[in-house]
Parts: sequence; structure tokens; C-alpha cells
Amino acid sequence: MTKIFRAGIVTLAAAILTACGGGGSSTSSTGANPTSYWTMDSYQYINGGNSAVSTSSPNGVLVTTAVVSTATLSGGDTSNGAYSGSALTFAFKGTPLTGVYTVVPDRATFVAADASTAPILVDVTVGVATTTGSTQYTASSGQVHVTRDTSGTYHFTSVAAMPAAKTINVLGGVAGAPATMTLTIVDAY
Repeated sequence: MTKIFRAGIVTLAAAILTACGGGGSSTSSTGANPTSYWTMDSYQYINGGNSAVSTSSPNGVLVTTAVVSTATLSGGDTSNGAYSGSALTFAFKGTPLTGVYTVVPDRATFVAADASTAPILVDVTVGVATTTGSTQYTASSGQVHVTRDTSGTYHFTSVAAMPAAKTINVLGGVAGAPATMTLTIVDAY
């Protein structure tokens, strides 16, 4: 059930990013920003200027999900071979405030966590710009600093590099993708 839920989130995020084409409530792309990026081991992903935020209330608890992608209106990342294209997904309980959030290792821990402990679930999918499959990883520990700019867009920066474990392969996944990678986030929005 969790794998189906995660695959649904990735699919929903991709649909939102494709439909919106822009960050926050904007309907246009701001373009790639080389000072906003994330890395998975030696693969670097530049923010493509596309992000989306949605809220839901499963079991009466408000959950906010934010997605940042390498996608651009002209296509996006193709520089990482089979690992080309990436999306970050952040899930919070309630409406995120500026501050440092503690990474939880999986959806079950996120659901069980008290909102006052500032839990955040961080997923990163790689290989989304290819036709050979993609692989999703979930950060297993660490902290993420979250801010919100004057336009209401969330910005995410990992306090330090975070371990991330493979959780889902889509369409067979990225061939040879390791079981764990290291995720670093620098002002992704």
C-alpha cells in the first residue's frame, strides 16, 4: 500500500508540474537557477524553475506536500545519462513554518510522528527525463532548513548531506542504481 501511495504521489507531482509549468501560484516558469540545486552522490540537478505545493487531510491531519523539479519548459536535465531528470518531494504535517525540520525515514514514521516535532519526509526521484525507468530514494535521517519567500514559495536546504535509501523502481528503475545514495540540497525551490 505504501509503495502504491508513493507512486501515486510521484505521478501526481509530475502531473502538477506539467500542468502548472511554474513555481508557487505562478503559471510561468522562472527558468533554471544554478544557485538552486541538489546532488545525489556525484549527480547534480539544477532547479528547473518548476515547483508545486498541495495540501490534503488524510485522517483529519493536514499534510502539505511540496515538489521541486529539474523540468523546464524546454525539457530540462539531460546531462546525467540514465540518472537525468530529478524531482524532490517534501511532506510536512500542517502548514510549514520557517525552521529546521527533522527527516523521518519512511511514511509510517511520518504518519506516527507528532507535528510538534517538525517531521519532514524527503523523497528524491532520479531518471525521470529518460524512457528507461526512474528510481525513488527516501532520505533516512538528517535535517532540512525550510524558509518561505515573500511570494510564498518554499525554499529547502539540507543542514548536511543525508543518506537516502532506494524505495521504488518505476518501469524497472535506473539500471544499476545503488541501494543507497547521499542527498545534498542547496536552496531548492
